[in-house]
Amino acid sequence: MPTDSARLHAVFDLAMRIGEGLLTNGAAASEVTATVLRVTSSSGLRNVSVQVTFNEVTISYLPDESATPFTRVRSASSRVQDFARLAAFEDITHQYISGELPLNEARHQAATIPQKQSLYRKPLVIAGFAVMGGAAALSFGAGTLVVAAATLAAGLLIALGELLARWNIPEFYAQVIGGFVAVGATVVVALIDSSVNPSIVVVSCLIVQLAGLSSISAVQDAVTGWYVTAAGRILETLMLTVGIVAGVRGGIMLAEAIGADISVTAAMPVTLTTAVVVVISGLGMGLGYGVGTQVPWRLLPAAALIAAGSGLVAHLLTGLGLDRTYTVGIAAFAAGLIATALADRLRAPALAFVMAGVIPLVPGSRIYRGLLGLGDDVSVGAAELLGAAEIAISIAAGVVLGQLLASRIMPYFRRSAIAYTPAISSPFTTLRRRRLSLGSRRLRRRHGATVVEPSTMTGEMTALSPAMFEDPSFLEHLDPPTDHGGDSGRRIDP
Repeated sequence: MPTDSARLHAVFDLAMRIGEGLLTNGAAASEVTATVLRVTSSSGLRNVSVQVTFNEVTISYLPDESATPFTRVRSASSRVQDFARLAAFEDITHQYISGELPLNEARHQAATIPQKQSLYRKPLVIAGFAVMGGAAALSFGAGTLVVAAATLAAGLLIALGELLARWNIPEFYAQVIGGFVAVGATVVVALIDSSVNPSIVVVSCLIVQLAGLSSISAVQDAVTGWYVTAAGRILETLMLTVGIVAGVRGGIMLAEAIGADISVTAAMPVTLTTAVVVVISGLGMGLGYGVGTQVPWRLLPAAALIAAGSGLVAHLLTGLGLDRTYTVGIAAFAAGLIATALADRLRAPALAFVMAGVIPLVPGSRIYRGLLGLGDDVSVGAAELLGAAEIAISIAAGVVLGQLLASRIMPYFRRSAIAYTPAISSPFTTLRRRRLSLGSRRLRRRHGATVVEPSTMTGEMTALSPAMFEDPSFLEHLDPPTDHGGDSGRRIDP
């Protein structure tokens, strides 16, 4: 499709801003790629190639074989978890591809999102993560003293992390200090009451710190075949986790110097005796995590319920004697299935529900025991890390499978022909000629209505803006009508 230079720059500007916004706020590489392609294809641009790496988005457009490719590269800023902004970028995408939002207005809104004030102020964010820490301690069967200590320690480490981020101190050092703070709170608990298990405070704080990492997204990218982005995220997660362990080890050395016994045994006590405790702790973790990651208030109840549900499913299956790796996989599958359906129904990012749903499943205790055990017994530590890796992969694989299954089922029940967010199963080539069947039996173009066609990326429905058909010359450059079943599901090398 021929296009003038100004419009091409405008489309690429919108696509780049949306791609950067999604990548910065934790979206998987597959979702970023698919969303950017939805924007360009909805603008009538074919033969567009998108490459997403750990911190960069590249878009290239080839008008025809004799033309010079038009390419733009945009680096993503430091990664954060702000689901309110993620939702705003996805709202703009959906409104633009459905024809509800003009191009210039979409560009303006996308440009203003990073400058907007956060939905929740810092004190409320810190309080949210503090509640999450206390709820995590409760999930391990902790008493009042340990729960209170975990709540205060989680809030303090998050506050210190925010302060260091304001000073532009690398996050690695914030993780080191956070680990030291967790052990400090554990020392206080051990000195106050030696009969309780203070190590739960350390594990609870570790879960809070791990929740802010991209470990789940990293494994999700690896499972779906986006290995370059997965490698970067795994390395980032590993470095920050090592920072936590370094801080914890330093705290333990100090505790031993003053005679406080806060050693962490190989068997972390998990004394969830009733489903009520599991549900309450899951609600607390989901709600606290939602507030801490800027989940819009209208979505908080759903996020908390998904967290409580996944924790309950894993608890019940574990009680039946099923291996932990399988229990978390089944729970994650259910969370991914429900999260994707809710996201499309509520017009919200599925990632917000998914991340809240897997918080009760994160193998924080095994990761901590494994990394800590490497200093004492390499074989024991490696075994614990392998077990934690199996659980992490099981969680990601379950979530991805649930999302894929939901994305295949929802088109039969969706009111709108356009999915709110795409779901991708594997990397795909983007140099494909899109086909538009005009006058088909099922999809007909009406005056002023949106023309809908199957997406070559996902098999879902993607809209072309009605404004594109105001220029009759556009129709001359479309491929001849063809059946929708064509080659949309095959991988074609460029």
